[in-house]
Amino acid sequence: MIQNDEAIIEKLYSHLTNEFPRLEFKVKTPLKELFPEPENKWLKSFWKNNSHADIAVFRHNKLVAIIEPGGWYHAKDKKQKVRDSKKDKICKINGVNCLRIFNNVVNNDLDNPKFRKLLKKSCYGLVWRG
Repeated sequence: MIQNDEAIIEKLYSHLTNEFPRLEFKVKTPLKELFPEPENKWLKSFWKNNSHADIAVFRHNKLVAIIEPGGWYHAKDKKQKVRDSKKDKICKINGVNCLRIFNNVVNNDLDNPKFRKLLKKSCYGLVWRG
């Protein structure tokens, strides 16, 4: 069954709030509420223009990660790839994990032990260096 992005985000949000009750999660939060204004012009316009984090993860009131579920278009669509790279860059500049998850993982593998370990790593603020 194919679900729209809103349904996927809601399913993942519900799972996260049950799996990690000590963390706080916010849905569809504008980047300009999460991060300071970037100096880079390429990132600044993206930051200003209603860009958002699908799910923002907070630990002890500090943003530690954003989680971005998405469909096939995140890997295939050039414009979407540019938007994703800008969001990734803003996160990296601010020391925040950006975890991208394909929708089929949300639909089928939320209880997979490897996926749970990845979520735990991301949600508890271990910043990936890559």
